Amino acid sequence: MFGQLNRVELRTGITLAGVIALRMLGLFMILPVFMLLAAEIPGFSPAKAGLAVGIYGLTQALLQQPFGKLSDRFGRRPLLLIGLALFAIGGVVAALADSMGMLIAGRALQGCGAVAGVALACAADRTRARNRSVVMAMIGMGIGASFLFSMMISVPLASLLGLNGLFWLTAALGVVGMVLVVSLPHSRETEEEILHESGETGSVWPFAVSVFLLHAVMTLLFVVLPGMLVAQFDFALRHHWQIYVPSMLGSAILVFPLLRRLAARNKEDRALPVAFLVLGGTLGLMSLSGSVTVVLVCSLGFFLAFNLLEAAMPAAVSRMAGTSGRGRKMGLYTTFQFLGAFAGGVSGGWLLGASGEVVTLSVAGAICASWAVGMTLWLKRHENEVIA
Repeated sequence: MFGQLNRVELRTGITLAGVIALRMLGLFMILPVFMLLAAEIPGFSPAKAGLAVGIYGLTQALLQQPFGKLSDRFGRRPLLLIGLALFAIGGVVAALADSMGMLIAGRALQGCGAVAGVALACAADRTRARNRSVVMAMIGMGIGASFLFSMMISVPLASLLGLNGLFWLTAALGVVGMVLVVSLPHSRETEEEILHESGETGSVWPFAVSVFLLHAVMTLLFVVLPGMLVAQFDFALRHHWQIYVPSMLGSAILVFPLLRRLAARNKEDRALPVAFLVLGGTLGLMSLSGSVTVVLVCSLGFFLAFNLLEAAMPAAVSRMAGTSGRGRKMGLYTTFQFLGAFAGGVSGGWLLGASGEVVTLSVAGAICASWAVGMTLWLKRHENEVIA
């Protein structure tokens, strides 16, 4: 699976996957319990609690590009350390919060550590082009693993530590991430080979739109699916891991050999529209499904396509950016990633309330299928730019 990666590429993938996974674990484990536990904070209201949840994504989106530009100038490692320090400090502020205003400030400060684009640029800097999608997939799998783990531990930890304790734990995870960043490896031979990559060759905007849509439909799915499982199939919340864990693990097992085969045939980019078509098809079938088994199979297809796109698109963006201005372009890309998550939550909730699960999933599926056609046309027009 990882045989073609050299030692530096493998260590880079594992280290950055660990950094991002620890950071995302600190965020994910708060979400399932936040609205209940925050009710004990003085000044609580549903609107303020919603702002506390959402403000992290807003500050993330606003600061992705500035962090990316600064990393082009001052280096990836210093900006990663600064971003993780802000995340940790924000966790401390939230842990000490004695009002909703202070809690919101802590969450906003956590979001100011906007290092997702810097981390992807760092991975690209230390990885040869032919292996880049595999390393990106490792980072994506780290995020997926942190999500699954957080779903299993959030309620027990909340019962043990309370909301303040959870935020102290997020601060500690940020510090551990800083230690991992310090340990990032170097290789003169690998870096010299990467320096010979071509410079800027095309627009990243289609990929920015693509990642916006990808994270919008992923967030929308988690807005709709839990309630659908309970209401339509009487599938209790405590059993939902039986859907999420097998589908995520199955997709992780399948995506690496698939990426290897696509890379060997130089067809990674041509697979992107197919992946969006699979997203659309699985969402459409899920909306019409009559059993939990069908939902499980559709979830496996959805997450396989999702993980393929999560790996292949940043690899394509990094190739198009070359070695100059990579941080800025990856920052643009991740800005739209976070905006997509925000838009998916808002639009998914609105559609769900207005029209129900079937319409919400069907609309999302139709948009994905339409974008598959649009992306196919764009790739045909700019094939030389993307494949180069």
